[in-house]
Amino acid sequence: MGRKILVGRGFRIIGLQNVALLAGARLSLGTLPYGFADSKERGILRIRGRLSVAQGVAIGVGSRLDVGSGAKLEIGENTYLSPGVKVIITKGLLFGNGCAVGWNAQFLDSDFHQIGSIGEPFSEMAAPIKIGHHVWIGSHAKVFKGVTIADGCVVAGNSTVTKSFEIPNSLIGGTPARVLRANIRWR
Repeated sequence: MGRKILVGRGFRIIGLQNVALLAGARLSLGTLPYGFADSKERGILRIRGRLSVAQGVAIGVGSRLDVGSGAKLEIGENTYLSPGVKVIITKGLLFGNGCAVGWNAQFLDSDFHQIGSIGEPFSEMAAPIKIGHHVWIGSHAKVFKGVTIADGCVVAGNSTVTKSFEIPNSLIGGTPARVLRANIRWR
């Protein structure tokens, strides 16, 4: 039958009972070679909410994922997170199938503090993130609360995504991110 979760020597799991592997799923944590990444880099998977994983998911060495109580992280088939990725969620994060997440990308679904103008109501502090199918998130990109990224999109490295992009197959980039080109494809 084989092992369902492969864990590299520098990876730690807290909350294993909160991990659900879908039919035929296998999760790899810090076991695959990625260029110059050192397999000794510490990674952590801390699941107080729920993690649901489809087949062919890999999370690179040195990645740190913190799924808060009541939050849900869902990772679709054949999606990988490169080394050093940070996921800190209090509501939810969904990755579709066939996604590629570059080195040191960051996902935060909460502001963790409320800031507002005097006399105005506070805005919502947290909102889930949704990444469509076959989306490539470049290295060092940051994706924040409430963002939806449509299928087939590419987010350029070092971009800061604070709003949703609903048009499929777009190249998104910049700080703050905007559509740089439409009708793209990647492999």
